[in-house]
Amino acid sequence: MTIIADASSLILLAKITILERLLEKNDIIIPEKVYIEIIKGKEKGRFDALIIEKLVQDKKIKIEKVDKEMFEKIWKLFGLWAGEGEAFVLALKNKFPILTDDRKCINASKSANIPFITSPVIIVALFKKKSINKNKAEKSLELLEEYGWYNKNIIKFYKEKIK
Repeated sequence: MTIIADASSLILLAKITILERLLEKNDIIIPEKVYIEIIKGKEKGRFDALIIEKLVQDKKIKIEKVDKEMFEKIWKLFGLWAGEGEAFVLALKNKFPILTDDRKCINASKSANIPFITSPVIIVALFKKKSINKNKAEKSLELLEEYGWYNKNIIKFYKEKIK
């Protein structure tokens, strides 16, 4: 499957060390602004930025340009800016699902009938496809709570799905 991703989701998946597993059977495309947002983390010594940079260099994550006019329209219509806005444009244009944990982007995806995937959903899917074991899935969900903005109830909901 080909997935369009925003910066926060890629960063989270890299931090919890499952991004490479996702790429074993899926293609990821990101817009230029997402890549720029991620690479800024290198200046702060963030390992997730280095991982993603290497995946781009190895052509495991592809970068695509976004139509500026379409981006402006999406920004005006949904208020999606920067990486989320560009990722949304690519998803809309290519008819691929979008990987996002951003509430505004999720709501825009729902209203535009664009399938969306969140980081917890990725963890559960990798577990169900036996790409990660139960222990790794549980630990990954716990790390999402620590690194991301997922509360205990959401994490508990997804932990129930890996039993």
